[in-house]
Amino acid sequence: MSSGPARILRNTRAARRLHTVVYLAITVLFASGVSLLGAGIPWIESLFGGHESTGAWHRWIGFGLIALALLVTIVRARVVGRFLRASIRFRASDLDWFLTYPRFVTRPSRNEPSRHEGHFDPGQRLFNCVIVLAFLVLSVTGVLMAFPDQFVPAVFAWSFRLHRYATWALVAAVLGHLLIASGVLRAYRGVWRAMHGSGRVDASLAERLWPRWANEQAKADEP
Repeated sequence: MSSGPARILRNTRAARRLHTVVYLAITVLFASGVSLLGAGIPWIESLFGGHESTGAWHRWIGFGLIALALLVTIVRARVVGRFLRASIRFRASDLDWFLTYPRFVTRPSRNEPSRHEGHFDPGQRLFNCVIVLAFLVLSVTGVLMAFPDQFVPAVFAWSFRLHRYATWALVAAVLGHLLIASGVLRAYRGVWRAMHGSGRVDASLAERLWPRWANEQAKADEP
């Protein structure tokens, strides 16, 4: 039985709002970007006002997302630093988590995930690394492709290729994230509240998924 509160705050309102803005921007960028590939997708382009308008929307929303990332990095440098440190720190013991994870996901009532240390579980850390690297590649290549006359054709060609690869890596990571957040997997029922609800999750769920973090939160809430 949990010694902490019934629910524990996982994400603040500011974090949840930022998450929503980023996901909406990524959705528009993906739709407009897919439409721009090859000969284009007429029905998607019609939503943006035509082929040229779709390109403009894609370009400027991309610039806006880059600007937002830079602003958050400058204004909340300490928070961003903690996020990055927590995301890139992997330990040898994390291998046990990856090995036991399939059993936990498929039979959560009979299996527990291996204990790990940190704010994020090893899978979340891997997801965060993919997201950050993909965003960096997309940002750099997107800026290069926005000014094709300033570079030799080979730069544009390589930028386009890397931009496409990074897009599909991002899409794969986001789809996995959505699968977990949707609650389809019994092991993660209720976890959606952490980012899409009140920001709080059941203490028992937190203790299974993020044991050290849940223990720290419980101690912080003690009188």
